[in-house]
Amino acid sequence: MTDWTVELTRMSAAKQLLRENDTESLWRHEAPRTPATPERLQAVERSIGRTLDSDYASFLLQADGWPAILQDIDLFGTGELLGSQVFSEARELMETLEPEVLETSNITPESALPIGASRTGIDMFLMPQAASGNPAPVIWIAGYEVERYRTFSDFFRGMIDHNLEEVNDLRT
Repeated sequence: MTDWTVELTRMSAAKQLLRENDTESLWRHEAPRTPATPERLQAVERSIGRTLDSDYASFLLQADGWPAILQDIDLFGTGELLGSQVFSEARELMETLEPEVLETSNITPESALPIGASRTGIDMFLMPQAASGNPAPVIWIAGYEVERYRTFSDFFRGMIDHNLEEVNDLRT
């Protein structure tokens, strides 16, 4: 099981470095939201008609989403998952994906849950429904499959790495 206290601390440190090196204010710099309640998670599951991936759910109980987790891409919390405008827009964007992208990524708009999206671009994070008891992957789509993570924890660690890469890019 992922120790979210450790991972959230690592992400916060990466985001602080990014903030310090973003001298031209290219990106939004926001903190994670306060934890979701178990009741909010249950409301989300009723709303979306499926059980949340246990790894993602355990994250939400520590941080109910993280705005600007990477550049301008927000990691959704229960507020978005319960039917916000940005969640609806992410669902609509999924509908515009080319059939080849859906086939290559082995997803359908009906089976994939948007768990994050860009405010200004076409990047989104999708979580396909996994077989019962199996971890759900997270797929980063930006018109094509950018990256696939085996689990939500792997995805979150990948976002830490991407933020640190952004720090290095800004330093050069």
